[in-house]
Amino acid sequence: MKKWKNGAVTLATDELREKIRGKKIALMMNSTAIDNEGRLLIDVIIEEKWADVEFFFGMEHGVRGDLYAGDGKLSDTDAKTGIKIVNLYDYFELRPPVEWVEKVDAVVFSAQDVGVRHWTYTPWLMTLLESCAKADREVIILDRPNPIRGDIVEGEIPKEPFNKILKGLVSGVDYPLRHGMTIGELALMYNDMRNVGAKITVLKMRGWRRDMWYDETGLVWVPGSPNMPDTDTPLFFAATGLMQAASFSLGIGTTTPFEFVGAPDFDGDLLTKELNALDLPGIYFIQKYYMAMTYLNPTEGAERKLTLCNGAFMVINDRDAWRPVETQLYIMDTLNRLFPDKVNFEHHGLARIRMCTDKICDTLKEHKSLLPIIEEWRESAEEFKKQRAPYLLYK
Repeated sequence: MKKWKNGAVTLATDELREKIRGKKIALMMNSTAIDNEGRLLIDVIIEEKWADVEFFFGMEHGVRGDLYAGDGKLSDTDAKTGIKIVNLYDYFELRPPVEWVEKVDAVVFSAQDVGVRHWTYTPWLMTLLESCAKADREVIILDRPNPIRGDIVEGEIPKEPFNKILKGLVSGVDYPLRHGMTIGELALMYNDMRNVGAKITVLKMRGWRRDMWYDETGLVWVPGSPNMPDTDTPLFFAATGLMQAASFSLGIGTTTPFEFVGAPDFDGDLLTKELNALDLPGIYFIQKYYMAMTYLNPTEGAERKLTLCNGAFMVINDRDAWRPVETQLYIMDTLNRLFPDKVNFEHHGLARIRMCTDKICDTLKEHKSLLPIIEEWRESAEEFKKQRAPYLLYK
């Protein structure tokens, strides 16, 4: 079998093998949890008998990535291994049940984060910390790169009541939209700042630097969602993801999700000209027609249909200079100014929870500019850099 050639970054899989040897464990992993050779880690652990795997905790998209977003119909057992799957959708607030955690010596977590706050796997890690603390069990985290760099922070630190893990796990905890941290670092920070009291072991990567993009690591990119196809998509997710609850299209259903902003009744030429006139660093827009999925009813997860849309398509020309989170505020501001009767930023119920603030929607409803928020978010990002400093594991 041909093996993937290791690159600049190496995951601590050897350390994981030694750490769990002889233990009774549970795995909280999915299809993004791979080893340094691109093999699915759950299969490696089981086939090579690293430990006694009692069960899996099943998260969004399923253990093997075979389900669509938000589909909670996970199988009771893994078809390949026959091992029990504990479906987290069956439990209150989707939290790992303490009574299951108590059945094992430790829970191993490995899932690729995308560097953006409203990515469900990482908040799910925080709920695991709380359950393991109550059960007095260890959490072992195989750390993974932040794909959109670890030295850039954008956005506001969520405040009450949005700094809690709320409906759908898309709300924030204590970090901005683009946090610039790894899952291991986030877990250490959450555990300490929230006084969770979990026993955490973070198995560090070797060779990762904070100024790295994912495609510079040499690691395999595995889409953690059908809408996260390549290593650029997390940047676009940071640029449009807060608008997933809006009435217009972000290109979901195309091969380039989150790279569009459009609708059947938008004037794509006008939108593109107005966005380019802002002269935002690192990004430009081109007018484009595209076929994408749009919601039929104002309910998150409702039936959708394929629709011809007209809008603006984003093209990165300098990813180091581009600030996608700030770009998102400019996009929302422009849409609200150009098409006030055609856009609804709260078309689905998770809008404010996803944004982790009331301020954006309230400002848009009052038809005021979002631009003053940009400076507020810059100041909040600088404050967060100071808060996160004690928990950083890499330079």
